[in-house]
Amino acid sequence: MSKDHLAQVFAELADRYGDRSAVRDAKDTLSYAVFFERVFRFGSGLKTLGLAPGDKVGLLLPDVRAYLEADYGVMAAGLVRVPLDPRMAPVEKVAQLVSAGAKAVVTTADHTGDLDAIRAALPDIRVVLAAGALPDATPMETVIAAGDPEPWDGGCPDDLAALNFSGGTTGRPKATMIRQRNLAAVMAATSVGFAISPDDVFLNIRPLWPIAQVIVMSHFAAGAEVVLGGRFDPARFADLFAETGATRTSMVPTQLVRVLDHIRKDDPRLARLTAVHVGGSRLPPATFARALDLIGPRIGVLYGLTEAPITTYLSPADFAAAPNTAARKHLMRASGRVLADYEIRLGEGGGPASDGLGPSGEVTIRGDNVMAGYWQEPELTEAALRDGWLHTGDLGAFDAEGRLTITGRLKEVIRSGASSILPKEVEDAIAQQPGVSEVAVVGLPDEEWGEIVAAFVVASEGAELSPRALIDGCDEGLARFKRPKRVFVVDEIPRSHYGKVLRPQLLSKLDQLTEDQTRNQR
Repeated sequence: MSKDHLAQVFAELADRYGDRSAVRDAKDTLSYAVFFERVFRFGSGLKTLGLAPGDKVGLLLPDVRAYLEADYGVMAAGLVRVPLDPRMAPVEKVAQLVSAGAKAVVTTADHTGDLDAIRAALPDIRVVLAAGALPDATPMETVIAAGDPEPWDGGCPDDLAALNFSGGTTGRPKATMIRQRNLAAVMAATSVGFAISPDDVFLNIRPLWPIAQVIVMSHFAAGAEVVLGGRFDPARFADLFAETGATRTSMVPTQLVRVLDHIRKDDPRLARLTAVHVGGSRLPPATFARALDLIGPRIGVLYGLTEAPITTYLSPADFAAAPNTAARKHLMRASGRVLADYEIRLGEGGGPASDGLGPSGEVTIRGDNVMAGYWQEPELTEAALRDGWLHTGDLGAFDAEGRLTITGRLKEVIRSGASSILPKEVEDAIAQQPGVSEVAVVGLPDEEWGEIVAAFVVASEGAELSPRALIDGCDEGLARFKRPKRVFVVDEIPRSHYGKVLRPQLLSKLDQLTEDQTRNQR
């Protein structure tokens, strides 16, 4: 068994930190020894249901301790996690599970509607319930009771650990293949790079299903305590910090924007706070300045992708050491220095040096945090992974101190909050509506969300389109967070002679459209 396999990593943590508190929620506190024994038992118990190493297990759970036990248990037993975004429509969840070839799903009785659709598409799927009761479903505690408390010793570092999907029902959903060695490397690098100590208490208020949950894993790697804060409530944020004694947390920019309205400068409820890790999308400068004013130099910024989690980090110490306002403004654009043994080099597609930064180019990454490729997508994999380097589609530049700044994007993925949204899946949802001739979807800058989804639509001859009706028409088959917040009805969509949408020309129409279209959507 390898130290680069999660079974061994978790076993070492259980031995090293045994009686220390690992996980705390509103109901209970579990030590490292007890928590990881439940993890091992759950993974082993799944095999008593007929699952074998390499089998895919869907996770459709709220942000509770059972999620961590199921998630870690699956991977430690050599099974493969397939995390599902609970906000997705049932058809999207089914598409991802079918694409993965899932053999089991762990969920709650609250998802009965999803399960009806899942069982219709995958009649042999095994259902494990963390809460509630349903016919032909096995309680999670029954699985744990049937399992072996000892860690599995049959894995290797290159075994697949997770399939992290993006996209929905447009064609075949795309999944990133994450290996055991990837997660082990990210845990170790982030634990050291974030300077986490066993005395830290991490308050989790982010969803556990995305790859961003590796921040939670990194605090376990350091022997810290993880407190599960439940559903995010910005009005309760500071009180929750005071009640739990937390020292750290992680947020997406959208959450931070909302929290700032509920705290005051030097808020005594945040007296123990040492670091707020912010990632997922770019933090607008005005919001960043306000956060530094209210919270102080306790903001840490990370950059990563599903394909290469947490590659760079800008620590709170960087802001504390900034000698003046100009230096802080420079740092507010940065994403930090490369962690551990990872490498970043800048390729083509950028521009000359400017504003305290060197020449820009496409950010490419090499290291143990880089994915194995895209599930059943050899052409996409070949395009993204070239000569050992991951081509991110992001444009970046370094400053004189070696800190990376993301300056733009080659790819057209929309990053809203912490979610990545593919324009094509939104375009397909609008294009199927009556009276629509053409549609193009883009991301527009937004202070709260980083970007919002906007659609430019051309009406069929003789048709009259209502922006509000087009937005409402996306309700069937498209998750709410993917639906456009703005729709502009235009005469034409500019395209190249290859038929590609000329997005800069499209966006140049925005100023003349905004007033009329805003009125139409009220």
